[in-house]
Amino acid sequence: MFKSNKIKIFFKYLILSIIPINFITGVNAEIKVVTTIQPLHSLISNVMGNKGKLDLILEGTASPHSFTLKPSHAKMLENADVIFWIDKDLESFLEKPLKSIPKKAKVVHLMDISGLEIHKFREKNIYAGHDDHDKHDHKEDKHDDHGKHSHKEDKHDDHDKHGHAHGEFDVHIWLDPNNAKVIVKEVANQLATLDSKNSDFYKENSKKTINKLDNLINKINKSINKKASFVTFHDAYQYFEKRFGVEALGALTINTDIQPGAKQIEEIQHLVEDKNIKCIFSEPQFNPKLINMIAKSSGAKTGVLDPHGSSYKPGNDLYFNLINDLYENLNKC
Repeated sequence: MFKSNKIKIFFKYLILSIIPINFITGVNAEIKVVTTIQPLHSLISNVMGNKGKLDLILEGTASPHSFTLKPSHAKMLENADVIFWIDKDLESFLEKPLKSIPKKAKVVHLMDISGLEIHKFREKNIYAGHDDHDKHDHKEDKHDDHGKHSHKEDKHDDHDKHGHAHGEFDVHIWLDPNNAKVIVKEVANQLATLDSKNSDFYKENSKKTINKLDNLINKINKSINKKASFVTFHDAYQYFEKRFGVEALGALTINTDIQPGAKQIEEIQHLVEDKNIKCIFSEPQFNPKLINMIAKSSGAKTGVLDPHGSSYKPGNDLYFNLINDLYENLNKC
């Protein structure tokens, strides 16, 4: 009996020694996910829960418009199983690295996923008097599969033809919570495919997160100040505006890569005075000096809108705090 047990133990260890180490670790390895900006990180975190490892590239007030990857970020990308990003027109720093990473990571380009409502960038920094026309065009586009694929096919060609430094399409898709719901579904589907043993977990978390987003949408729809009178530092908020029926009248700049010139500043000053605009909003990522100067000369209130939620700790609540902050700030105007 004793000899028989020794033989069994011997063969057990012999078999284990033959099985490749990478097979053992592969079976138990946790999924590694990388994303770029805090709002995406928050949505993905809600879906992942305590499964796997989620890394974030841009933290705090780091701006995707001027960011440079560090070696530690390159290592994240190399080790990733899946990478979620928006688009090269937002995270331009990621375009080349994604082409050169010597790894099998699945790269999910969120601007291309089905079901999003996509808007073109506004072409001028003064919107007053033009917004109704824009709304009509977007609604017409929306019925054509939300204007997504019909525009997307010529997106890069148009970018080259017209020389738009920021591209033709507005990349701030997450500021519409309806789009956030689409992103959450996509994340859950991708994770369920790559990590099938936790598929049900991801899909259940997706349903819970979408329910929270629906509650947030309903709350804002019921009580947002649709007469809010405001201008912003840059044209980043039309997804929120169109979802909830509020209208910014202008922005100091439509492209953060180009500093506003004297003409733009003067136009905004006149707009604020002529329309008796109540609020001018800066952003944490950019110097508020010009905003404060315009507000001082006009008597308008200043505030801060933060499209990235940079003042919050990354995590499940960040996205909801970000959208709620936009709502509360606009209600003061």
